Amino acid sequence: MSMNTGPVGAASGDSDSFAGASTATATPPAGGVLPRGEIGLLGVLMPGLAQVAPAFNLFFTTGLMAAFAGASVPLVFLISMVGLIATAASLALFSGVFPSAGSFLTYIARSMGVRTSVVVGVITLLGYIIAFGGIYIFVGQYIVQNVLNDPHIWGITQIVTILYGVLVVAPVVLGLKFGVRTTVVLYVFEVVLLLALAIAVLAKGGAQGLSSTPFHWPGGSGTKDIFIAFSLAVLAFGGFEAAAPLAEETRNPRRNVPLAVIGTVVISGILYVFCSYALIIAFGPGHIGALTTDANPFHTAAQRFISPLAPLITWIFLTSVTSSYVAANTQTARVIFAGARGGLWAKTLASVSPRFRTPWAAAIAFVAPSIAIGVISTAFTDPGTAVGLLSTYGILGLVLMYLMANIALIVQWAKFRRGGVRKNVWAWVVTPVIGVLVLAIPIWGDLRPGQPAPYSYLPWLTIALIAAGIVYMLVLVAVRPRAVEHAVANLEGGAEAASAAL
Repeated sequence: MSMNTGPVGAASGDSDSFAGASTATATPPAGGVLPRGEIGLLGVLMPGLAQVAPAFNLFFTTGLMAAFAGASVPLVFLISMVGLIATAASLALFSGVFPSAGSFLTYIARSMGVRTSVVVGVITLLGYIIAFGGIYIFVGQYIVQNVLNDPHIWGITQIVTILYGVLVVAPVVLGLKFGVRTTVVLYVFEVVLLLALAIAVLAKGGAQGLSSTPFHWPGGSGTKDIFIAFSLAVLAFGGFEAAAPLAEETRNPRRNVPLAVIGTVVISGILYVFCSYALIIAFGPGHIGALTTDANPFHTAAQRFISPLAPLITWIFLTSVTSSYVAANTQTARVIFAGARGGLWAKTLASVSPRFRTPWAAAIAFVAPSIAIGVISTAFTDPGTAVGLLSTYGILGLVLMYLMANIALIVQWAKFRRGGVRKNVWAWVVTPVIGVLVLAIPIWGDLRPGQPAPYSYLPWLTIALIAAGIVYMLVLVAVRPRAVEHAVANLEGGAEAASAAL
């Protein structure tokens, strides 16, 4: 990719093409200012790696994927990684041109307009809140059952869920560096244990010896179901964009943020392929049924091939999901902060702690409703059903954002072209088209007809999610038209930041 088209930097003529964008504000943006240049490449890379949570997804997705794809789970992860690199490249290109805490809000506002950005922003943030609500109650239940040995005390799961929510929001409030260091420690622990287990399995030849079967396309009846496995694999990469909202706090963001976004997909994908292959080999390609029915296949594999690590499996799950939560709270708090700074939601959410220099109000505004949704859901159904429905429903909001970001890149390419700036058609058009096609897989997987209740309600719930974004946008335009008019500049931190982005 040539220098004038890649994510590392904008072309010298790009600033002229942005002349039509709103870069001046009648009033200063609301809220405080995030510290500039606080972290480098490693610091901006780690939140994405941690938010993907490879151990969490491998533990609880591999067996389910195997039920649809058989032994071909590593192949599914490999193809999904290649496909998701297209969406990562789209976000990387945008972040190289418009580095902003608003990330996708800024990208879509620049290319497709503030109204579209607001709709997508509401859908995505609601999706995040709903999805994480499901995972919060799941973690609470997991801790009660596996750490506290299920004391059968009424309300204990809900209490643990709330306490855990406080725990994972604290590093986000206490400072970016503190939060990043927390994710680094937890992520390293997670990856070291995963690799140790995988290497031990492969070194001992697994249950039936090493085999290339996991990289063969499944035959027979598994062929029609493999696309459901692809849906699960694509969703396992959710959160890879976590680096983008940290652009304003990153040194050399035009270089480091794009590298971090793409690097997250590549590194996570390699882990998924290698570790899922080891798990298939641990059970044997001919014994996939045992894998799919095992409640904790990694624990079973650890007991068989590296027994001293087996007791740590409970903790590797907790460190994985905790580092993911800290990373997710870190990046989503910045998106909420930037939206409030841009006047798209309540200005109080743009508050920055004078002591820790963090968007504390935005962080709490993200975590509190997630915990509430998770806890309240258990009053209507069992935690297992709540986890599945909330997580599946909420993640659709994130997938829709990825989809719109790809489309926005194509629109931006057309705007560049009209302004006389040439961009590589493969990077700016073909790549996002591939991204759209890949993202259609999880959308179909979650909305496909014939699912049992409550999943059969997902199409209607998704329509309601989109309608909420549209209604919010219409109300905002009617009540605060000036905020919409100057949102682009304020999303980027006001006139000074907007000028720097050029």
